[in-house]
Amino acid sequence: MLPVLSYIDPNTMHNVFTFLGPLLAFFAAGAGIVVSAFLFFRRWIVAWFKKASDLKLFIVLTVFALAVAVLGLCIFFYIFESRGNMSQTGENKIYKRCLVLGMDGLDWQIVTDLIKNGKLPNFARLAETGTFAPLRTSNPAMSPIAWSDIATGAGPEYHGLFDFLHRDPKNYMPYLSIRKNSMGIFGTRYENARQCDGFWKIVGNAGIPATVIRWPVTFPAEKVSGRFLSGLGVPDLLGSEGQYFFYTTKSISDRDPSPDNVVCVTWDKENIWTFLKGPMMGKYEHSELPLVIKRQGSDSVTIHLANEPTIEASRGEWTPWVKTSFKIGLRRIHGIVKFLLLESKPDLKLFVYPVNIDAGNQAFPITYPAAFGRQLEEKMGKFHTLGMPELVHPLSHNRYGFAEFLSQVEDVAKERTQMFFNELDRFDDGLLAFVFDHTDRIQHALWATRDVNHPAYDENDSRLYGRVIDETYQQMDNILGKTIEKLDEETAIFIVSDHGFGSFRRQVHLNRWLIENGYMHLKVSDGQEGQGLFKDVDWRKSRAYAVGFASIYINLAGREGKGIVKAGVEYDMLCREIAERLKNLIDTEKNCYAVHQVYRREQVYSDGPLAEDGPDILVGFKVGYRFSWQTAIGAAPVKIFEDNNSKWSGDHIFAPELVPGIFLSNIKISAEKIRCIDMAPTVLDCLGVTKPGYMTGTSLFRQ
Repeated sequence: MLPVLSYIDPNTMHNVFTFLGPLLAFFAAGAGIVVSAFLFFRRWIVAWFKKASDLKLFIVLTVFALAVAVLGLCIFFYIFESRGNMSQTGENKIYKRCLVLGMDGLDWQIVTDLIKNGKLPNFARLAETGTFAPLRTSNPAMSPIAWSDIATGAGPEYHGLFDFLHRDPKNYMPYLSIRKNSMGIFGTRYENARQCDGFWKIVGNAGIPATVIRWPVTFPAEKVSGRFLSGLGVPDLLGSEGQYFFYTTKSISDRDPSPDNVVCVTWDKENIWTFLKGPMMGKYEHSELPLVIKRQGSDSVTIHLANEPTIEASRGEWTPWVKTSFKIGLRRIHGIVKFLLLESKPDLKLFVYPVNIDAGNQAFPITYPAAFGRQLEEKMGKFHTLGMPELVHPLSHNRYGFAEFLSQVEDVAKERTQMFFNELDRFDDGLLAFVFDHTDRIQHALWATRDVNHPAYDENDSRLYGRVIDETYQQMDNILGKTIEKLDEETAIFIVSDHGFGSFRRQVHLNRWLIENGYMHLKVSDGQEGQGLFKDVDWRKSRAYAVGFASIYINLAGREGKGIVKAGVEYDMLCREIAERLKNLIDTEKNCYAVHQVYRREQVYSDGPLAEDGPDILVGFKVGYRFSWQTAIGAAPVKIFEDNNSKWSGDHIFAPELVPGIFLSNIKISAEKIRCIDMAPTVLDCLGVTKPGYMTGTSLFRQ
């Protein structure tokens, strides 16, 4: 990699050649014609020159020079005009700066409607002077896949992300796809799950500064020519996506939605003596820190965690961050945690946010360089580092309500906004890529407030929170407006969202459909519920299984641990049969078709090196239907369809053509279709960098 100090602004060279290029072409053309003519007619020219008078010689040379000049001027104006036309569309122009601003989950139709109603003036202004178009999302339409498509300019068959959950074909076990982890000598080791480089790496290798903040599937932090902060994929200190705890003196019911998150405690007069769970110390044992909770009245408690100063928690308000330090063997693992008191009398209800990695003292690398984490803390104090910091699942588990959830989201949004403008203020040249993700979580949590037909719709919630989604879009419009004011015409701006959104009204237990149609069999009665992690599946008889949020795999001999379907004709016929039957899947309770399209592997993936790792069949549901949570982890409830009564009421894992994201730019672009995989080549084109061979996308300036 070239050192940053050796970087020469490519736009400076572009300006020089814009002026000198046509002039050089003029002289080159003239010289070429003179030399060619002389070489061809040299015998006659030499003989004639010996006999010609001075007057004849002068006239001939003058006419010849004028002809060369006219021809050269024609070439000059042709090149000048061509360059002028290309500059108007952005083609072949090299920009000093390129900003890629991600807004997770912004929906094409919502943005379009809000623009028409005058609610997004800055989006409208950029759309009028530049380009506004739907962005075709990945298949399946999931954030890890779509953002990886955008980053790499290639599909899952190259970057290796096929679904939020993958499976190990040897034992069928689902695992999280957004990071790789293994056990090293001193504990957990992490590797990036993405198998090819993002565009920022290519830019940096060309000697151009590149800063990346909160881009999904970027943990551990990557070495770049600028600064880096990891996004989706960063675990909490326990290694999960967000292991919260709920301390309560109230007994929980057998139907509690998530009993593993509950810590039952008892008042000892006005005190509770308990522990905060930390990282694993071995295969079966967690580390712990002593935690003392003392009641201060009906609306507050004090919290003392290990050796840290005592803090006060008031009802309904998040506490400041508290530092933690867990001893694991010979080392200490540092983190930060905060608390939300929901009730202290008569029963304690205390929500404990997942223990985040401390950016100032990192247990695992989340920034590059490491000092960047400390620099951020110096500017803004402790901040959320979790990959998915806006916790929707506790809302679904009824641990807290919309008000508490929104206050949490507001804190995250403020942090992200401050980070963004800190970077924008020192964005002098090169690349800045930044992703806001709270826009996605807001829609997951609050979609039912705008959908009267959703099973979880509540009139009071709708009255209080029905405008929050639109207001979040307007918040992003304000950020865009301030951004445009800080940049000039030498900056290429690309605003992208990875996918759109829709209502998630009905869950589909697809493993139950496979059972009812004879493709999967259970060891217990097929009428009983199949447990998660495929515990009850009889692999000796099962030919197919569903896992993740869109994927069906064939139990293929030689690939799966207990595969029974032969490769070749038997495999092809089975895939075709399942796909054809699934297209006609009817929700009999609602009397409508549930599936929009079913995709065979060869329809989705090219001949990339990782294509064989992908699912055999992908299911693209109509908006309203989605794989159930139980299907994702290999369970099989007794019914195929079930209402989604969860607060997680909005989603995007539908057929990709039904949920496009958005593409917005200050550059006029004439491309008819814009795909996620076209973004990376376009960014490289703007900065004058050649795309690598694995990028199957095409620059929007070359379509």
